[in-house]
Amino acid sequence: MKSIGIICEYNPFHNGHKYHIEQIKKNYPNAYIVAIMSGQFVQRGEPAFINKFIRTEMALDYVDLVVEMPQFYAASYADDFARGGITIAKSLGLEGLSFGSESGKLATFDIKLAQPTINDIRTGAAYPKLMDKGLKSNDILAQSYMKAKNEIYSALKLIPVKRYSNEYLEVELTGSISSATAIRKNYFYGVAIENTMPRSELIHHPVRWEDYYFLLKYRILSMEISELAEIYTMYEGLENRLKKVIGEADTFDALINKMVSKRYTRSRIQRLLVYVLLNIKEYDVSRLKEISAVRVLGMNDVGREFIKTIDSTEVVTNVNKKTRNYFEIEIKATEIYNLISGSKMTDFNTPVIYKK
Repeated sequence: MKSIGIICEYNPFHNGHKYHIEQIKKNYPNAYIVAIMSGQFVQRGEPAFINKFIRTEMALDYVDLVVEMPQFYAASYADDFARGGITIAKSLGLEGLSFGSESGKLATFDIKLAQPTINDIRTGAAYPKLMDKGLKSNDILAQSYMKAKNEIYSALKLIPVKRYSNEYLEVELTGSISSATAIRKNYFYGVAIENTMPRSELIHHPVRWEDYYFLLKYRILSMEISELAEIYTMYEGLENRLKKVIGEADTFDALINKMVSKRYTRSRIQRLLVYVLLNIKEYDVSRLKEISAVRVLGMNDVGREFIKTIDSTEVVTNVNKKTRNYFEIEIKATEIYNLISGSKMTDFNTPVIYKK
């Protein structure tokens, strides 16, 4: 196995991620390790805890190359998230894809269980239904990887690594290996998280949805209902509901509580609100699903060597006037992210992060 990808968020990069990579290197010591990492907004429909450039620097202590998961896919439901990552893996010619798994065994996964109905996709119900069948978070995502592999890149070898010590959505710290959810939560509560991460000193300008709430509220209040109706996944009159309750909600959580129902899950609504914030419209989707180039965020010498082996796709290491059209939504996401985070790192002024 010469090259192995990891579809990831590293939100933030913690000791569990370090353990995962160590297990890959133990079994495949000579393989290039490539992280396909989400950018400024992540799959659960949230702004990333810290920006993509800082997370890249964290990851480069352990991986050889970090490329960006296109923003549309990064903030999509599990099947599209997986399709985006595996499309990038195919573009780079990766031979393997490794991921964390509660079971640690491919034989555990039954992709027939993970065939969502159109209604499940519209409401976000697919994930809770699979949890009701006894499946856990990473194994549910693994089923999406299997489906995407079969549809897009059958030659890809899937390499599960058994999750160690805690659950993906665990909200309490569980020692040196704790979930990213627990780390983020406890950081904002003022609890020390240094022993859970290799590079906690790199945390700068951390954010959460609440920080973006008044920007989001302004967007919703200033849009006509007809404009809201054009937003991607704004189905079944959700624009009317959103317009009705926005004036009554003083906080982000208050808005979520008014929008979530038996029909619509929290993650489903949060992703919708990301689309509102980024102004992603239904008619944009076919264009945004096209991946014409791969953006490199960071690399070491080994990663640079791997890039030289790629001839099947355009690999971009510098966003400029010539290449910006490939990454319009990623550039917009960074600009909006920085409005609140205060970071000055943009897609234009931040070169590829290089680690010797």
